Amino acid sequence: MKILAIRLKNLTSIEGSLEIDFMQEPLRSAGIFAISGPTGAGKSTILDALCLALYDRAPRFSASVETVYLTDVGENLISQADVKNFLRRGMSEGYAEVDFLGVSGYRYRSRWSVRRTHSRADGSLKAQTLQVTNLDTDEEFQGSRKEVLSRLTEVVGLTYEQFTRTVLLAQNDFATFLKSRESAKAELLEKLTGTEVYSRISQEVFARNKAALEALNLLKNSMSFIELLPEEEFQGLLAEKELLSVSRAKGIKQLAELNEQLTIVRSLKAQEEQREKKRKEEATEVEKQEKLRQTLSLQTEALARFREQCEALQPMLRKARELDVQIQTVQTGYQQAVQTLQSARQQMEEIQKKQRAGKEALDAHCTVVNRLLKTEDALRSSLLQESASAVPELQRVEQLLFREEQRLNLIQQANDERVVRLNAFKIHSLGEEQTLLLQQQTSVQRACEAGEQLILLQSRQQLLSAEGKVLAQQLSAKEEQVRSMRRLYENARMAMSKDVISLRGELHEGEPCPVCGSTAHPYRQEEGVADALYQSIEKEYLEATDVHKQLNDRNIALLRDLRNLAEQQAVHEQLLATYPEAERTPEFLTQRLEQIQHRLLQLTEKQNEYRCLYQEWQQQEEEVKKLRVYCESLRESLTRLRLQLQQVSSLAEQCIMLRQAETTAQTRFNAINEELLKLQSERGALLKGKSADEAEAAVIRHEKEMNITLERARKEVDAAQERIAMLQGELKQLSISIEELIVEKARMKDPERLPEAIIARQEENLNTERRLSTVEALLLRQKQNLELLAVKGKELADRQADAERWGKLNKLIGSADGAKFKVIAQSYTLNLLLRHANKHLSYLSKRYKLQQVPDTLALQVIDCDMCDEVRTIYSLSGGESFLISLALALGLSSLSSNNLKVESLFIDEGFGSLDADSLRTAMEALEQLQMQGRKIGVISHVQEMSERIAVQVRLHKSVNGKSSIVIQ
Repeated sequence: MKILAIRLKNLTSIEGSLEIDFMQEPLRSAGIFAISGPTGAGKSTILDALCLALYDRAPRFSASVETVYLTDVGENLISQADVKNFLRRGMSEGYAEVDFLGVSGYRYRSRWSVRRTHSRADGSLKAQTLQVTNLDTDEEFQGSRKEVLSRLTEVVGLTYEQFTRTVLLAQNDFATFLKSRESAKAELLEKLTGTEVYSRISQEVFARNKAALEALNLLKNSMSFIELLPEEEFQGLLAEKELLSVSRAKGIKQLAELNEQLTIVRSLKAQEEQREKKRKEEATEVEKQEKLRQTLSLQTEALARFREQCEALQPMLRKARELDVQIQTVQTGYQQAVQTLQSARQQMEEIQKKQRAGKEALDAHCTVVNRLLKTEDALRSSLLQESASAVPELQRVEQLLFREEQRLNLIQQANDERVVRLNAFKIHSLGEEQTLLLQQQTSVQRACEAGEQLILLQSRQQLLSAEGKVLAQQLSAKEEQVRSMRRLYENARMAMSKDVISLRGELHEGEPCPVCGSTAHPYRQEEGVADALYQSIEKEYLEATDVHKQLNDRNIALLRDLRNLAEQQAVHEQLLATYPEAERTPEFLTQRLEQIQHRLLQLTEKQNEYRCLYQEWQQQEEEVKKLRVYCESLRESLTRLRLQLQQVSSLAEQCIMLRQAETTAQTRFNAINEELLKLQSERGALLKGKSADEAEAAVIRHEKEMNITLERARKEVDAAQERIAMLQGELKQLSISIEELIVEKARMKDPERLPEAIIARQEENLNTERRLSTVEALLLRQKQNLELLAVKGKELADRQADAERWGKLNKLIGSADGAKFKVIAQSYTLNLLLRHANKHLSYLSKRYKLQQVPDTLALQVIDCDMCDEVRTIYSLSGGESFLISLALALGLSSLSSNNLKVESLFIDEGFGSLDADSLRTAMEALEQLQMQGRKIGVISHVQEMSERIAVQVRLHKSVNGKSSIVIQ
């Protein structure tokens, strides 16, 4: 995993856009770079933007545990732990964008953005968005933000916790880790390695052991509350249940017999009442039948009389039909006359309406022509009074139109001659030629400037190339000198250590040295000489290192200048490539430029002459257009006027013809109307004005109604007879049933006291049922308690075994605060961490090795320069503590990355408390670390450290809280 670029806009102290591209120089070639600036300038904001773009989270908000809401804009509130707080106040939108190389080898771009509603600074904050794109395949991740974050974690290869422990090293945590207590060391190791599960396991074991004991005690207490009946009482209840069951069955049987007897008594009384009721209904039906027979006789006589009246009505019906036929014939003619009269009147109204509209249109046309002639109602009055008198006036207008058209032709002919002269100028060709010449003039001027600049660039490039060759030779020689001086310095430093001095004091002349085997010991008696020699070597080594750094910085700047010169030279050569080789000389280009300027002056004179002639043509063309429009308008108005005058004359003739047709239709309508009124008066005296068919239908309908009424009366008489017969049959059946019930009642003993006997028996049965229910409930509870005791006994055995298992486990690893198992588990984690840390420590300092104090989480160091002497960590100096802490941080990086290659590393602060020597040691360690293939970014405001790092990302803070960036 490798970070390629970081971009951000409008986040906290950064206003506007900011970009750090690690694939561009000087960051591309730099193995180590510094991010420096004053406090609050935005150094940590760069790392926050990196985490926002990759995980939608930020380190500075990770420690927030309170839910407090702050005022945002207006009445809107926002949680203080919300990452949208990164948007700079007063800004409408912002983003954080990262380009990186994923574990699959593809390049990706992840963009986290936030904006306000309507892109206004006073709008409410909208939810943040996340957009991830594969730059090599141009594929964009799809899905919700949660799904995109999941896929993003897969391509990065690290979770957020692993990323903040692998790429963003928290060095200060490990400095605290070295000298903390054992329990604090375990907690800190949990936080840094993400192994908090061991504490939770210890706490969970303790909690489950406690819960198992509580459940066991609760089960024992619940079993003590279960009571059982004595055996004698239990047997007595069984016997009583048998007796009560027999008594209940006997009582139920007796109650059923009493209820049956009571039913017989009540049924006898009800049937006697029913028989009396049926006798009364029989008498009522007989009386009703007699009345229906009388009504039937009266309706038969009325039907006979109605039929005699119908025979006398037939002559009147025949007379009415004859008159109806005559009236219908006359009405047909009447309708035709009405339609003819209405049609004539309608046509007359339409013609009159058209005549009025025609006169109005004629008036309007006259107004238009008068306006064109600039006269007052001369033509209108003549046309409206008499059509014949309008002819001379129309001829006068036509003569005026003919004279205007002749004048228009003369002006048009003169203007056509000007057009011929204008075409001779070929103004379009002149304009195109002028444009082409102006372009050539610009191109030639640029070519002249490019030729001059190219000569200067070539001269500058030759000087820089010569300087680069000399500098490369010096740098190569200086690198060889630095390597030699480093080896000599390391040997001298080893020779001047306290252990070596003490061992040198034990050497004797003539005895072999246990290290080199030599019998000569020149440094044994010359400690002052050796110390002076060591200081001289150290001084020469430091001077050579500084010179090498200066040469390397100058070489980087020189290469950058050569690259810029090559790009500028390529641009100028590309501009001159459009000209042949012979035309690239300054003399030829200057001569060509003078020719172009002379031709441009000639074109300007011709264009001025053309403009004057064109203005004259435009003035005459406007007059021609006005005359043409006037003539066309007058001609059209005259044509419309003639047509309208013809229409008005035609409508007047049609109006006279339609008025005669209307008079004829009115006369015919009056004659037919008189005849129709006479027939209607004669017909109205017959059948009360009703039609013959209607009167005949009324007679038939009335006769049919009388027949229906007569038939209904017959049916009612028959139905009454049937009801009487049915009532007589029911009375017979009731009499038989009553006799049988009287016999049954006679067999009973004291039937009047049956209700009291039934109530007494019900009360006795209820008491028996209550006692039986009580006995059965006691027996059922005894059975349930026995079953419950059996179940709880089995459960007690299971819980006792479970409590014993959890008790043993709790004794081994359980604790309320989780410290017992945490210390045990983190001991193994610490052992694995120290393996990785010692591997990194071997690159940083070969003198020390880290070791775990047996059976504890305490740390100790092995001093290889002191014959592997074991030392306490409290004996380490500040610089040595920094090296140990950095080795632990890098060891955790290796432990967390799961064999993932991480090529980017950011170390945030931790250098401010170091002295000059320790700081130099730290810088040498970091310089060795970059040789492992990692690009290291150091965030610090220590001036001496920033000066030793050649490539820097500087943040400058302004007075208004806004920061800017400079990469150099």
